[in-house]
Amino acid sequence: MNILLIAPRGITSDRINYQYLFPLGLAYISAVLKQAGHEVTCLNHNHFAEPIEDLLDKFFSLNGKYDFVCTGSISHFYRQVKIIVDAVRKRDKNTGIILGGGVISSEPELIFNELKPDYVVIGEGEKTILALLDCLENKADISNIAGIGYRSKDNRFVCNKAQTPIMDLDNIPLPDLEGFEFEKYLDHLRPTDQYFYDLYDYPRVYPIICSRSCPFLCTFCFHPLGNKYRQRSVESVIQELTLAVKRYKINTIAIYDELFSNNQQWVNEFCKRFKELASNLSWECKWSCQMRVDKVSDEMLRAMKDSGCYLVSYGFESYSPVILKSMKKHITPQAIDRAIYLTLKNDISIQANFIFGDVVETAQTARETLDYWKQHIEAGIQLAFIMPYPGTHLYKSCLERGIIKDRIDFISSRLDSEPINMTKTMSDKEFRKLEFEVHDTYRRYRAYAVAHKLKMNKEGTFSLCVKCPYCRKSVEYGNLFLLTKFNFMLTMYCRFCRRRFFLVPGFLWVVLKMSSIFYGIIPLRLKIPIYNLFQKIKNRVYGFAQQPKVKNFIKRYILRVNRYRDE
Repeated sequence: MNILLIAPRGITSDRINYQYLFPLGLAYISAVLKQAGHEVTCLNHNHFAEPIEDLLDKFFSLNGKYDFVCTGSISHFYRQVKIIVDAVRKRDKNTGIILGGGVISSEPELIFNELKPDYVVIGEGEKTILALLDCLENKADISNIAGIGYRSKDNRFVCNKAQTPIMDLDNIPLPDLEGFEFEKYLDHLRPTDQYFYDLYDYPRVYPIICSRSCPFLCTFCFHPLGNKYRQRSVESVIQELTLAVKRYKINTIAIYDELFSNNQQWVNEFCKRFKELASNLSWECKWSCQMRVDKVSDEMLRAMKDSGCYLVSYGFESYSPVILKSMKKHITPQAIDRAIYLTLKNDISIQANFIFGDVVETAQTARETLDYWKQHIEAGIQLAFIMPYPGTHLYKSCLERGIIKDRIDFISSRLDSEPINMTKTMSDKEFRKLEFEVHDTYRRYRAYAVAHKLKMNKEGTFSLCVKCPYCRKSVEYGNLFLLTKFNFMLTMYCRFCRRRFFLVPGFLWVVLKMSSIFYGIIPLRLKIPIYNLFQKIKNRVYGFAQQPKVKNFIKRYILRVNRYRDE
């Protein structure tokens, strides 16, 4: 069959964008389709400024009629997926549409009824998409295909039995990166594109999946690939990296796994083999991963650091044992404390969040976490509020309690909105007070560093120098993308001690310091109304920015900046 695979944009505006995480899931689907003999054309919408309607006209005219257009993503990108579906239907109503990804797997029937594709793939897609296309090609009975949803002859949504997980991940072909213009993606990466890109001025980041899913079921987490944890062999992973690192001149490996490893022996073998790989390169290559705090040891972190690991992402979430138990984290505050100590001891950066607003959150549990955070600023932990993402236990709880009343409205427009009061003990007024306290604490106490020697390069990017607030060494960064040099805030890691700080221009630093003094003087009873006023102003400004004329002006300005940068 002739298939068009479309990777949705990471943004909703019509502009070229390289600040996105590469679509590995679709790249794997492309690989298995090509291996099976299907004609596959890939379209990475991030790399085009044209609306999807214009691109469809171009691709259809170049490649003829497609049997199916396939796309999908996580729930955050529902609107982008909808734009693609609507454009395909408008262009050619006879072209079939198959959707997949977390946006489908978390709410299959709801999204199917809203977007009205021909078929949806639920969960892990490689086996399912091949079985579905083979069945359609041979005009067989689709009711026997596991892992799909479709509309029956009597106009009902039908969801077949679940697909069995792929146990031997080594047998899946390597992802088709080139199909989605991977080299173009690499050539346009900037240190400011993602928090884990700032190791080098010219990052060349290779995304890889070494395992699938996670054996734990935290209340705020959804596993689109099912709940069965599976891991590739070290040999398979190293073979892929050996080919990719040399071919693309990779200097940073981004391991996308939800849980890098549940097996210390596997980690030790990986570290040994990766160190051998890196030693044969004429340039430096390092890697990052995500791990659980109860799976690390000093010995493991030493081996990881020695092999080139520069950053570990942890799921801390809270320092309150009550909240950790409610979230079903199966970790303790002591394990968090130990992981921070051991990771920083080995000069490895930490990415972690404390998220507030769990169903049993109280002022006391939040205070436990905030107090610990203030005592461990050097860990660089970020503060945020928990969100009930579709498919999670929290999401289902919000539906049952009537907190989320319109599922499509929530998925399409409220996933990135202001925090939702899901607590069972706090009134809305108390919750807004907590929201203020978290934001105020974060703004006042996090580690700041002031940029100096700031200059624009010929490419339109910036270089600057900064003194690390921890080790006090002078750190230089180049090739940074800033819309303006007068107002920015970057989350950066020191290239010497690997601690995280917030990089700001001198003017903004003065404003922040003055606001801290101001907030320290005024009484608490006035702080919250002032905070609420600023929130209202921010919402008004956001609403103003959404007006068509204003959006077009901003779009034209950004296009000019991007054009200048690309030239």
